[in-house]
Amino acid sequence: MPINKLFTKTALAVGLASAATTAWAELEEVTVTATKREQSVQDIAVSVSALSAEEMQQAGIDDAKDVAVQVPSLTVNRNLNPFAAGIRIRGLGTNQNDPSLEASVAVVVDGVYLGRSGLGLSDLVDIERVEVVQGPQGTLYGKNANAGVLNIVTRGVNMQETEARLEASAGDYGLQKYTASVSAPIGDTAGYRLSGSVHERDGWLESGTGPDQNDRSDWNLRGKFTWEPTDALSVNLIASHVERDSSCCGADTTISPAMASVLQMKGLEVPENDPLDYYSNNDYPLAFTLSADALSAVVDYDLSFGTLTSITAWNDYEWASSFDGDRTELDLYYVDDSYRGESLVQELRLSSDLDGPLQYLAGLYFSHEELGRGDGQPIATFGSDILTVGTQVHPLGQAFAMLVRPGDSATAENTWETDTFAAFGQATYTFSDSWEASVGLRYTAEEKSADMYVRADSTATGIPAGAFGPGVPAMPIPTLVSALYAPVDDSFSLEDESVTGMASLTHFVNEDVMVFASIATGHKSGGFNGVAGAGAERTYDNEQTTNYELGIKSRLFDNQLELNATAFHMLVDDLQYLRQQAMGLGTYVANEEDEGTIKGVDLNFAAAPWQFLKLSGGVQYLDNELFPASRWSSNLAATLMAPVADGAAYLRTDYNYASDHAVNPDIPDFVQDRETVNVRAGWRNESWDAALWAKNATNDVYSYLRTVPAAMTGAQQDWLAEPRTIGATVSYQF
Repeated sequence: MPINKLFTKTALAVGLASAATTAWAELEEVTVTATKREQSVQDIAVSVSALSAEEMQQAGIDDAKDVAVQVPSLTVNRNLNPFAAGIRIRGLGTNQNDPSLEASVAVVVDGVYLGRSGLGLSDLVDIERVEVVQGPQGTLYGKNANAGVLNIVTRGVNMQETEARLEASAGDYGLQKYTASVSAPIGDTAGYRLSGSVHERDGWLESGTGPDQNDRSDWNLRGKFTWEPTDALSVNLIASHVERDSSCCGADTTISPAMASVLQMKGLEVPENDPLDYYSNNDYPLAFTLSADALSAVVDYDLSFGTLTSITAWNDYEWASSFDGDRTELDLYYVDDSYRGESLVQELRLSSDLDGPLQYLAGLYFSHEELGRGDGQPIATFGSDILTVGTQVHPLGQAFAMLVRPGDSATAENTWETDTFAAFGQATYTFSDSWEASVGLRYTAEEKSADMYVRADSTATGIPAGAFGPGVPAMPIPTLVSALYAPVDDSFSLEDESVTGMASLTHFVNEDVMVFASIATGHKSGGFNGVAGAGAERTYDNEQTTNYELGIKSRLFDNQLELNATAFHMLVDDLQYLRQQAMGLGTYVANEEDEGTIKGVDLNFAAAPWQFLKLSGGVQYLDNELFPASRWSSNLAATLMAPVADGAAYLRTDYNYASDHAVNPDIPDFVQDRETVNVRAGWRNESWDAALWAKNATNDVYSYLRTVPAAMTGAQQDWLAEPRTIGATVSYQF
């Protein structure tokens, strides 16, 4: 049984980090803002996994992939580039390979919804808390929260005294990472906070044709200014800039015997065809770049009966991705794709105080988003080897020359615009010391438009209907570039309205135990395929979710044990997903025709059985009809410390397990399990922290995504998890 397997790993999970001289006499209360109020995670009828700043430091969490190690219900993977990352909660979510496809897990940073998940997947620097809110959150978060929310809260300004923190890390693959933050008051009513990081690392996917792939060269900077002229008014201004530059994202490629013969004929290296050997050849360099700027202003004004909050945010970003489409030394097919985006968000809400039996929150929301792809230049081009390979490898043989010629290309210049307006409210009424009920409703109206221009340039003729004589389907076959990038010169628009809501009933059995039942719905509007897909396939429909939950949250044994469990049953209608084209190259967005069900149980705990030991972990059982996700997933963390000198020595180990799961629904017979062990050991006091660490210490090798073999070449690609990495980190704070 997977549960037994989990707990047999307890010996590996004897590890820790804690405040230098602090013992765990009891567990600390965790406060979250998942309900857009500050409340204890144990008192709300919502399934939330929260990681505090201290917990993240102890576990060495750098990005969202590290967060997923701590939360069994969360998975984060990537393929073509970081903006095509897939964030899933309880198995629901999708990779955003098509620029028009919006996420099913909303990423929110400091109260601001990010239109693209990739904007929230850079290094997590100077973070106060990360909350993984599970299940649809259509009432308070609205847009694209069908599966849940990844809510990231950065550290605030210290208005009392100066504080600073410096951290440096070094490791294998040439890792160098430096982070710094400083905060201080300005007079009696203002203060500032500056933080940033620089992250350099060599590639870990070996290449026989050039530099190793999947390196990174990133930096980011964030500034905060807080002004509190009166006890009632608070103004917070935040500005940030992110730069990313990497050879992302390399894939391990296997090829057909016929392709191997072509390589041999040309005197090129023939790979061993091991899909998990961290080795790949490319004739065209991989590159991903991102430049993003963000500004936001959060104004809180205390009224006699509640708080009025205004959030205004602007985001502007550009990213580009270049890669070798065939992932071999042959000059077959390469991509140079560029994108741009901009968004403006305004939210206004009124929340009552926490006195009295009736509490409420009401608000208005508006956002304008623009997204563009291409600048009139080719985004994909076929190379000089395309006929040599196609005529020898493809079943059409010499007739393949009628489909494509070297230099054939696709050019795109697409823009999408979305205007979203919403009005929402949620109220909680406390009937007695032990019973309370909550209801919420959100009305959303969206207008979407798209101007599409995709041109396929080819000197090939295509194959006319009936060209192969009797017995062969008399269907014309378009040129290859037209099949991959369906030409279009048209405008599209849609209007969409939705009503989402929630209701919950909570019973406090006593001051340590509560149980709840809830129902919540989510909605994600449809859109227009950006490149692939022709005719009716250009447009895809909206996606809806309805989730039922029963849960219990408890603090036991004088607050030395927290034990929470939730049973859920979610219905998903018209699931939006990426369908791979029949030829094995390219994807387009489609809707699942049948309603699907996701159901399961998740259990999580935190325990302080001894003053120098802390344990935490969780188990999720999942029955997912929509995507072949792991039936069992779990994590276990153990932190152990011992007083040494004027501080404490510590050891922490994190173990994460996922049972057999397919990584592509179109390849159901390829399944894997996953086991990841992270270890961190060091010494710390109130000022210093020095640690040695290993991520994926057991060097577990697995594929995030495997593609269907391409019809033209038989090539199959695997995007692999990072191999074992080791390093050291030293930090100083005052």
